[in-house]
This record gives sequence, structure tokens and C-alpha cells, in this order.
Amino acid sequence: MRQIPEDDLGQVLNSVAQGDRVAFRRLYAAAGPVLFGICIRILRDRDAAEDAFQEAMLRIWQKSYLYDPARGSAIGWMTVVTRNAVLDRLPERRIRFVSLADENVAALVEKLSGPGSGEPALAPDLLKCLGLLEQNYRKCVILAYHYGLSYEELAEQSAVPLGTIKTWIHRAVEKLQLCLNQ
Repeated sequence: MRQIPEDDLGQVLNSVAQGDRVAFRRLYAAAGPVLFGICIRILRDRDAAEDAFQEAMLRIWQKSYLYDPARGSAIGWMTVVTRNAVLDRLPERRIRFVSLADENVAALVEKLSGPGSGEPALAPDLLKCLGLLEQNYRKCVILAYHYGLSYEELAEQSAVPLGTIKTWIHRAVEKLQLCLNQ
């Protein structure tokens, strides 16, 4: 954060609670890049992140009176407000449970590797390598890389611990790299 030291950020946030627009501009300039970065990282879409960031800043303006320095830092409070604004938008982007039967995987690989994908010759190799993966590895890789599901969403959908999902994806990517490099 530039311009405002962390200790002073709480005071600026308290001024915002009093309706001080100049203080809000200072807060926006100081914390905006960090908060926008949170939006981008979670949503992975610039337009959606800009909308979520605008909503977060509006909430910070409207609810700044709720900030209590005894409960944590100002940037911590604003991070929570921003994260909640972003998470409120996720159900709009969430997908339903996806069936990844072998014929669906083949169709998806063909679509991803077909005309307009950049490397049409990759389709047979990718299909072969995906076919060599265990079913749970294959499903997680496709849901993560094609559908954009997070580790947490994959864990929820697969009903397995988060650490297991991370391990499955890590191993699957290693196996795919080895297979595609042969």
C-alpha cells in the first residue's frame, strides 16, 4: 500500500465512516490495488473482477462505521469485505456437477484440440494421455483446467479432502507432461 502506513489506514477508514470523501479517495488509492488483486485472483476474469471490486468499495464506503480496530487491522477488515463481495458473485459463475464419462472426455478433448484451439495435432496424444490417467485424476484435471473449478470446489464435488485434490492434480499434471513428452 502506498501513501498511507498501516497504522494510519485505520484512522483514514474512520474518517470514511464520517463521510469524508477525500479520505475515501486516499483509501481507494492506497488499498485499491491490493483489493483488486484479490478480486482478480478469485474470479480469474477482469470484467467480473472490476464489478466485484466496485461492489467491494461501495460496501467499504457504506459499512466503514463497522470497522473496529480492536478486532484487527483496517486492511484485514477491507480484505474480508472484498472477499465477501467476490464470493457473493461466485454462484453466478458456478457450474453444475459435470459428468465425465469416457465419451464426454473424448468429446471435450476433441473440442479443446480441434480447429481454433491452436494445436489440432495434439488431440490424439492428449486423448491417449488423459486415457492413461486414473479416473479421479482425469476428472479433476478437466474440471480444473477447462471448467475453472477451484481446489475447494473440486473437493466439495468429489467429497474428498482438499489436500487429496491438490495431490491428484499435481500427480495428474506430472503424468500428462511425461506422457506428452514421449
